[in-house]
Amino acid sequence: MKTKLLSLLLISFVALSVKAQSSQEVMDYYNMKIDEIVNKWQSVSSDYDEEKTNHVYAKVLTSPVLYSSVIGHAFGDGSAREESDLLEMDDKRSDVIDGLMLNFYKEAPEHVAMTEDELRSEKSVVAYRPEISALDLKISKAKMPEDVAGGMKTTVVKPNYWKFGGRTSLTFSQSFISDNWYQGGEKNYFSMLATVDLDLNYDNQDRLSWTNHFDFDLGFATYEANNKLGFRTNTDKLRLESTFGYKVVKSLDIAAKVKAETQSLPFYGGDNNLVSAFISPLDANASIGLNYKPNIGNFKMEIYLAPFSGYNCRYVYHDELTAAYGIEKGHFKQDFGTQLVVTIPTYKLTSFLDVYSRLEYYTDYHRVFFQWEAKFNVALSKYFTASLMLHTRFDDSVARHENWKYWQFKELFTLGVAYAW
Repeated sequence: MKTKLLSLLLISFVALSVKAQSSQEVMDYYNMKIDEIVNKWQSVSSDYDEEKTNHVYAKVLTSPVLYSSVIGHAFGDGSAREESDLLEMDDKRSDVIDGLMLNFYKEAPEHVAMTEDELRSEKSVVAYRPEISALDLKISKAKMPEDVAGGMKTTVVKPNYWKFGGRTSLTFSQSFISDNWYQGGEKNYFSMLATVDLDLNYDNQDRLSWTNHFDFDLGFATYEANNKLGFRTNTDKLRLESTFGYKVVKSLDIAAKVKAETQSLPFYGGDNNLVSAFISPLDANASIGLNYKPNIGNFKMEIYLAPFSGYNCRYVYHDELTAAYGIEKGHFKQDFGTQLVVTIPTYKLTSFLDVYSRLEYYTDYHRVFFQWEAKFNVALSKYFTASLMLHTRFDDSVARHENWKYWQFKELFTLGVAYAW
């Protein structure tokens, strides 16, 4: 008797659902009838005759599943058929139920518990028995019951557009420095170098990006004066560079770039005269231009060009150093010109060798400043590394050197420990 009652309810449900005039009406009717069917199903005794049940109704009596056959019918895979008396009754009912399921997918996709492949991987199919009505479940923010077979919890995570990374190392080295290096210095027999590179970048995966890079290098080395060995700084760099970009087309941004560079400790020459110090000099630059960022596989590059909007300034705090850094009056000078910066972020050439390169060019059409930096890191093990650093500068605003003219060169080979994240 109960089985017959259930069959009558199901047939009535199918017949009436065909008459629904819109997808919303179908959904409302579908939700109401599912509640009735489930309640009747729960009242059927456990010893019902399984052979008298019909598999056609499995789609509406089990957990909401994304069936490939329903999607196939929606795209013309066997569903574009004229109904006739020649069709089997189960086929008619299947078409109607597939239509109801398709509307369910469109109206309430968040309540689909699993795919058909996931359903097939289950050992058994458990009837979905909601404690509240299907209509209320759709409208409310109630979560899908966790005891649904194959049920999935949906967690909405706010995307994090910020990325932080860096590299730090402590190494020992041998180096060569030209006599006219702009910060001073001498070739040495032994030196120690500590470096910190930090990156804090923002990219919203749409239009806006903001990259920030901080360099800190501080090294000490032995030196010889009056037949005596001493110990003093030979490498000292503090640099902060920030670029804000707005994407106009793929790989091309309108960008604003700001850079500031100085050193942290004073340096004294062989005659104990001050050569350079903190904010002596301080070089700063601000500009607006175009930033081209081509990507070839894992290889990345940035080419920044500010044709007419580069603002450059130099500040020297100590009076006795102003003339050495091209400042004729006061402590400050500024100019406008063209800036070009080409950067290759740390790129792995092989599993154990990576390279970093940065080229900078600036001219106000009266003077020229150029510098190129390259770092080659060889990973000897997880934490031990060997590095070769090359740094070349050209600056015709400073005093001309007898041998090196306006060129300056620095080479540094190191061996030590490093850690990246």
